[in-house]
Amino acid sequence: MAMSGITTAEVSRISVAGTLKELSPTLELAARLSAIHIIDYDGGELGIGTPDDAADDISHRLAAMRSCISHLNSSAADEVIENRRMRDSLENSLPELVDTAIDDIKRLDEVTTQLEQLEERSDGLTLLSPLGLDLELLSGFKSLSINIGTTPILGQCLDALNEHSEELLVFSSHGKGKRGVLAVYCENSSAEAVERLLTQHEFESMIPPDGEGSPAMMLQDIDSEIGGLKSEAENLQSSLETWNDANGGLLVGGIEVLERDFEIQTAPVRVAVSEHAFIMEGWVLSEQAEETVAALSKVATFAESTPFEMPRGRGHHFTDEEVELPPIAFQNFNAARPFELLTDAVGRPKYGRIDPTTFMFITYPIFFGLMLGDIAYGIAIVAIAWWLSKKFARNELVIQASGLLFYIGFSTIVFGYIFGEFAGFEYLPHGECDIEGIVGVAQCKAAHGHYHWEAAAHAPGWVTWMTALYPNGGEIQWMWEGMFGLNLAYPFHRVSTHINDLIVLSLYLGILHLALGMILGFREVNREHGFVAALFEKGSWLLVLGGGFFFVYSFIVSPKHSDADYLALLDMFATVGLIVLGIGIFMVVIMLWKYEGIPLPIAIGLGPLESLQILSNTISYVRIFAVGIVGVKIAETGNDMLYAPLGHTLADLSHAGAMDLILIPVLLIGWLGVQVFALILGMFSPNVQAARLHFVEWMGKFYETGGIPFVPFGKKLVNVEAE
Repeated sequence: MAMSGITTAEVSRISVAGTLKELSPTLELAARLSAIHIIDYDGGELGIGTPDDAADDISHRLAAMRSCISHLNSSAADEVIENRRMRDSLENSLPELVDTAIDDIKRLDEVTTQLEQLEERSDGLTLLSPLGLDLELLSGFKSLSINIGTTPILGQCLDALNEHSEELLVFSSHGKGKRGVLAVYCENSSAEAVERLLTQHEFESMIPPDGEGSPAMMLQDIDSEIGGLKSEAENLQSSLETWNDANGGLLVGGIEVLERDFEIQTAPVRVAVSEHAFIMEGWVLSEQAEETVAALSKVATFAESTPFEMPRGRGHHFTDEEVELPPIAFQNFNAARPFELLTDAVGRPKYGRIDPTTFMFITYPIFFGLMLGDIAYGIAIVAIAWWLSKKFARNELVIQASGLLFYIGFSTIVFGYIFGEFAGFEYLPHGECDIEGIVGVAQCKAAHGHYHWEAAAHAPGWVTWMTALYPNGGEIQWMWEGMFGLNLAYPFHRVSTHINDLIVLSLYLGILHLALGMILGFREVNREHGFVAALFEKGSWLLVLGGGFFFVYSFIVSPKHSDADYLALLDMFATVGLIVLGIGIFMVVIMLWKYEGIPLPIAIGLGPLESLQILSNTISYVRIFAVGIVGVKIAETGNDMLYAPLGHTLADLSHAGAMDLILIPVLLIGWLGVQVFALILGMFSPNVQAARLHFVEWMGKFYETGGIPFVPFGKKLVNVEAE
C-alpha cells in the first residue's frame, strides 16, 4: 500500500547482476536513469571492482580544470550548454584552452612573486638610500660591528650617540625628532654597549639587501624592472579575463560533466565482483522500480526489485542493526518542497515515519507572519526571494531557500494587512466605543453606545493611502468572539486594542500545535508498537494537555464572571479537567515505569514533575506575541525619533532653519538605517523562534531522526543538457 503524502517515499530493494563485460554499460545506464541509491559493498565474501582505466585521465583533467576555475572564479553560461557541444569541446578544444590558461596563471603567479620580492627589496633600498652609502659598505667587516636599522626618535638617538662620537662612526637620514634610519660603525669591543644604547631608543635593526653599488642607482633599475613586470601582469590578467569571458561557461560545464564521468568510472569499487560476474545492490523509489528494472534488464543478465516491508511486530523494538532501513526520499507536493530545508536542518526521519514538511508548509509561515506582520518588510522579503530565484536559477538549494523566503514574505504581507502595519507605522484609523470594555462596532451599537473613529496620528500620507484597500477606508471593526475567550478581529490592532487577544491566540495556537504533534506521535507509536503502547506513551500527554487546559482555564476565568450558569459550566470544566489531568499523570507514571524502565517509586515522584513540561511547552508559544511586539516597537521608535522630525521639517521647508536643513540627510539616513536593521532583525529573529517552536516544542512530540538522504547514482547535470 502506498504511503500517504505526510510520510517519506516508499522504496524497493533492487539487485542487478551480470558478467563483468556488462558492468560498464550497466553503470552508465544507471547513471542516466539517476534512480538508484547504490549500497556500497563492504568487501565480504566477494571482491570489489576496480576503477575503469579512464578514471586516472579524468582525475588529472579535473585537477587541472579545478585549478583553473579556482583562479578565474568562472561562472556558468547564461544558457544551458548542449551535451553534444560540451562533449565535443572536452574532446577537442577545451583541454588546450585549459593548458593555455594554466600556463598564463602560472606565469602570473611567478610575476606576482617577483614583484613582491622586488618591492620588498625596493622598500629596503629606499630606506637605506638617505645614508649615502654603497651596499658593500654595509656589511663584510671583520674588525668592525655595524648596526643598521630605524628608530622613531632619531634626534634623541643621535644625541646619545654623539656623546661617544670619538668611538663611533654614524650615518643617518635627515630630520631630527622623527623616524629615521641609522648606520652605526664601532669596534667589536664596543658592540655590546652600542646595542644597549640603541635598544634604549627603540632601535629596530634590519638586514641590508644583497648587492653592490649605490641604493639610489639600484632603485632606478628596480623601478624599471617593476614597471615591466606590472605591465606583463596586467596583460596576463587581461588575457585571463578575456579567456574567462569566452570559455568560463564551458569550463564550469566541463567540470560538471567530468565529475559525472568520474563517478561512473570509479563506481565499480562500490560493486561486488567475482572473477567473471558482478552484483550491484541498491534502493529505488517504488514508483520507479518497474521501469528501472525493465531498463537495466536490457544491459544486465539479471535485475529485480523487491518492495521494502517494515517489520510489524507489535511491541517489538527493533534496532537499525537488526533491520537495514532504506534511505529517505521526500515525496512532498511541489509547493511544500522549500520546507524540506527545515526538515533536513533537523535530520531526515527514519523510514516510514512522519515527514513534517507538509505540516510546516502550513504552520511555519503562519507563525512567522504573526511575529513580523508588516507589509513593507513582507514586500522586501518577497523581493529578496525573487532576486535569489533569478540570480541563482540553477542552484537547487538556493531555489528552495528563495521559495521558503517567498512563503514567509507573503505571510508577512497578509498579516501586515490584517494588522494595518507598514514599516512600523500603524496606518489604520482606531475606533473606540463610549461604553468601557466594548471593542466591536456591532457590540457597541447593541449596547446603545456611540462608536467614533480617530485617524492614525503618526503615519505619513505615503502610508495612510493604504486605508483605501479596506472597506469604508478602514473604519470597520469586525469581531468574532469565540470559545474560551478567543477573540479575532479585522483589522487586528496587535499593539493596542487587541494585544491581550494576541497573547491568547498565541497560547491557543501552541496548544493546537502541541496536540497535533502528540496525535502524530500516537500514530507513530501505534504503528510500530501497538495501541496500548501508543495510549500510554502519547495518549497520556494528550490527557495532561487537555485536562490541564480545562482546569487552568476555569481557575483563571472563574473570578472574572458572575453569571451563575457560566460559573456552573466553569466548575464542570474544572472538575472534568482535574480528573482527566489526574488520569493523564497516572498514565505518565505507568509509562515511565513500564516503557522507560524507571523504578516505580521514582516514577511516582517523577510523573507529576514530567507533566509540568507541557505547561512549559505551551507558554513557550507566547514568543509569537513577544517577538512581534518587540519588532514593532523597534521600528516604531525609529519612526518617532527620526522620521517624525524629518517629516515635520519636510512639511514646512519655508520655515526650516539652517540646522533643520543640515539634519534632513542625517535623519533620513538614520531612519533608513533603523528600517534596514528592523528588516534584518525581522528576518532573523522570527525565523529562529519559529524554527525553535517547530524543532523543539512540536517535533519533540513525534519526530525521530536517523534517516540518510536518498542520493541517486549519477550526478545531476545543471549547466549542461542531460544525456
